[in-house]
Amino acid sequence: MPVRRPLSSLFALALAACSLPAAVADSVLDRVRESGVVRIGTGNDTPPMSYIDESGRWVGFDIELGNALADRLKAKVERVAVNNKTRIALLANGQIDMTVSNRSQTRSREEQVDYASPPYLWTAKIFYAKQGRFAGIGELAGKRIGVNQGSNAFTAAAQEIARYGGEAPQVVSFQKNAEGMTALRQGKIDAFCQDSPIIAALAGDTGGSFAAVGTGFSPGLYGIGVPPNDSKWRDAVSFALQDLIKDGTYERIYLAWFGPAGRYPLALDARPRLPPDAFGAMMYVWPD
Repeated sequence: MPVRRPLSSLFALALAACSLPAAVADSVLDRVRESGVVRIGTGNDTPPMSYIDESGRWVGFDIELGNALADRLKAKVERVAVNNKTRIALLANGQIDMTVSNRSQTRSREEQVDYASPPYLWTAKIFYAKQGRFAGIGELAGKRIGVNQGSNAFTAAAQEIARYGGEAPQVVSFQKNAEGMTALRQGKIDAFCQDSPIIAALAGDTGGSFAAVGTGFSPGLYGIGVPPNDSKWRDAVSFALQDLIKDGTYERIYLAWFGPAGRYPLALDARPRLPPDAFGAMMYVWPD
């Protein structure tokens, strides 16, 4: 005999049946394919990753990578300016389709949004101070350390200094890197802490008056953020990134900005790579 269900149970099942297909069908990929437009959240004041140059053009490593991803997805870019405080919220709310904005991939951020694979740049935090003032990181104990608002350097800088003992630093946050560097030049802070690619650009603008204190710490990964719970779109962006790595597009962009003859050469290779002892000098891509 057929099983009779209470009306309340049937109503609940009907609601679930109505809501589930909508959630599955509303993938960002479907909208991007229909409109031919992808909304990319990018910063506009963080050389060399993404900034507006003197002619008013958006330029930088993240800008070129985002443009290449859009080409691969057969879409035009609608660029949305984001910063450290807005980029996650806009993704989570569905106001942008991805972020290519020097954003470290952390566990806490993974709880709010998703990331394409693989991460596209290795980074490390670096302290930057007046040339010759500090012999090592331990001497930054009790000093005024500048960081960007919303950056995980806020906790990472203090944790690294604590490893050497001594008084905890006073961490001062700024909305923009330029504000932090101005404060450093004016002696309002004793050191500024930022990611290695960004420090490379800052170092190029100081004429040798400022330098790194110690070595890099708190290694991290820059990842392309995508809205949560949309595997169809996440996979599409992941495959596009992997194809850019495989066909050499990523390599061209990387070398132009961070290679030995690039605009801001990095001391360490920051490209996504597999272990050289197992696979040789091989970029990080999935097989077909």
